[in-house]
Amino acid sequence: NRSLEWLGSERNEVRRMTALRVIEVLCSSNLVSLYSYVPKIFTSLSNPLRDQRSDMRTTAASTLGACLGLVPMSERNVRNPWLNFLFEELQRDYQMNSVEGYHGALLIAQELLLHGGMYMQSHFGQVCEMALRLKDHRDSVVHKTSIALLPVLARYSPQEFTRVSAGSSESMLGRACNYLITLSRATDQTRDRAAAFVALGSISQFCSTEFRSFLEPTTRAIRDALMQRAKMRIASAEADETVAAVLQTIATLAAAMGPALTRYMRDILDLMFAAGLSQALCDSLLVLEREVSQLQPAIHGRLLDVVSIILVNVPFRSKQQSMDELEQRMGTMSMHYAATPNGYRANTQSAATTSLSNGREQQSDSTLLVTKAASSIPVTTDMLVLALRTLRMFDFSEENLSEFVRNAILQYLSHSSSAVRKEAIYAVSHIVMADPLYRSMAGAGVEVASEVVQRLVSTAVIDLDSDVRLTAVQMLEKGTNFDFHMGKAQNIQDLFLLLNDEVFAVRLTVLGVIGRLANMNPAHVMPSLRRMVVQLLTELEFARSNREREECIQLLMVLVRAAENWVRPYVGDIFRKILPRIDDAPAQLASKLLNTVAELARVGGSDLVDHLDQLLASIMHALGDTSNSAKRMSALKALNSCASFCGMVIEPYVEYPQLFSILAEILKSSQSDSEMRLEVMRTMGALGAIDPHRFKDAAGVTSSSSGGSSNPAAAPSGAAGAGVALQSQGGLRGSNPARKDKKK
Repeated sequence: NRSLEWLGSERNEVRRMTALRVIEVLCSSNLVSLYSYVPKIFTSLSNPLRDQRSDMRTTAASTLGACLGLVPMSERNVRNPWLNFLFEELQRDYQMNSVEGYHGALLIAQELLLHGGMYMQSHFGQVCEMALRLKDHRDSVVHKTSIALLPVLARYSPQEFTRVSAGSSESMLGRACNYLITLSRATDQTRDRAAAFVALGSISQFCSTEFRSFLEPTTRAIRDALMQRAKMRIASAEADETVAAVLQTIATLAAAMGPALTRYMRDILDLMFAAGLSQALCDSLLVLEREVSQLQPAIHGRLLDVVSIILVNVPFRSKQQSMDELEQRMGTMSMHYAATPNGYRANTQSAATTSLSNGREQQSDSTLLVTKAASSIPVTTDMLVLALRTLRMFDFSEENLSEFVRNAILQYLSHSSSAVRKEAIYAVSHIVMADPLYRSMAGAGVEVASEVVQRLVSTAVIDLDSDVRLTAVQMLEKGTNFDFHMGKAQNIQDLFLLLNDEVFAVRLTVLGVIGRLANMNPAHVMPSLRRMVVQLLTELEFARSNREREECIQLLMVLVRAAENWVRPYVGDIFRKILPRIDDAPAQLASKLLNTVAELARVGGSDLVDHLDQLLASIMHALGDTSNSAKRMSALKALNSCASFCGMVIEPYVEYPQLFSILAEILKSSQSDSEMRLEVMRTMGALGAIDPHRFKDAAGVTSSSSGGSSNPAAAPSGAAGAGVALQSQGGLRGSNPARKDKKK
């Protein structure tokens, strides 16, 4: 109500804009309570859509679109009066013959096309004529809005957009494309060229078949725009905006046309690199590589040249056996990448000649165009980050990047910028993990993979930035194929140093890596790992704060998961330290303790049988805590693990007859929490089906011992129903003979 009041009577521009934003957010949330306000909102938006400020009109149109989302499209009796009202507002604005009216009419038409369903089908031709009539308006806002409306019309009804109407010699598609192509080639209207290119790409996406006749002039306009940018020494902001729009249009054309674009891209591909390496270029090349696979080798070759020039000032040279053998005999490896810092940028042609003498084929004019453009790129921190990110955005597994990794990428692990070091870690990890050459334990890639792993371990230990250390450790965690190299004694020794890192996330991640390496090199891992277990148990016993206890518990849980076979002798000791602390611990700590119990039960199995009675009491206490759902979820997981791996089946129903009622209550109250309901059903299935008569006897004993406070009459039927259901799922389960039943 306050927002509608501000829209209706308030003259404060800030309040009106705030009211529009608030209404837009509320309508976007699809609140049912706002349905009754829809007529008032439509009425209140009339004035903002005619406001003198263009940003106010644009915001009002966005709010109108969010409000139209609340209109039920299936109820015509309710929908049509509101849509008729909006179309009358559109006509009224258009007849005002003012900039504000034209802009408002175009914005209303756009929102009706996007959110009005089939209502605009009968008004489609009228809106098309309005958009074409206003495309040459002198006001830039109206002009750009009419251009942006053309792809919306093509999306709404491609058949009508491409059909030649009676009394006309050309379809709406032809009129729109001819105008947009002419506008995109107009060098005196640089601000409108970007909008024209984006509109052409969007139209091709919705009318791909009919757009083929306009593909050649469109690509010619793209080539002219890129060639114009290549001739500029210092590009303006409008030129960069146009190039970004051109690259986006190329990606859209590739997605719409597919391989049909191949023969037009041979002259354009090199010109795409004329503006230098950018995120827009990488995004466009990703789509082009995916949709037009024939261009993949050419794209990869040019990208590697550009990235190599940015990183080491020389073009990329793929592995050549004869040249590499010669360098190896001479004792000098990878002389191609041993260029002076500014030698290549000082004289690109000289670098091309030098690379020719090193065995590289002579560069063509198109490749020289790419290398010249790359050599003129200023090497800043952001550019280095983008070049390294490019290496992990594309799959270069078909190229041999061994020497490039050694001499071009690994050196950036010691760069002064933490952002560059982080991207270098991502790049080298992606290259080594994606190529099968480096996964084998013998062959050409073993030495490179070993050096990469060693540098990552060193970076994780000595880097001053905690984010860089964490990134390096996370890459080591993902590189399960390189445990052969990580299992070396020196690497294991360095990884154990990280267990003293001040950042808990680093310690947690590296402990999982060390636990995994216990299977690869137990002789070097297990002695230190045993000391680590004893140290964690001591810290858990004498910790002063709950946070320290939580960290110890998480470290123990990660260790149990990663090295379960080697930690099994210590399961009993760990369990005895954890069990007495479950009942008195805060909810968050108790949840982590119960999660650890679930892992210990999975690993230890029968080793925990002697403590199940005390554990079951703690689990029942946690299940009775209705104030914390995470704690109850952890208790369910612990009960499920104990039943599945320790043989604790059926007996919990006998010792605690109220357990079934608690599980049934959780199942009923957790209608919105599907994960909780699934865990309850898993737990009930693991506990097994109990004989109804035995359950009734146990409930009667409990009732008599507690003074008749419970209701045993209702429990047997529920238990019997659960027994029948669970028998059909998993069969009847008996007790584990290894468990020592004190009652028997």
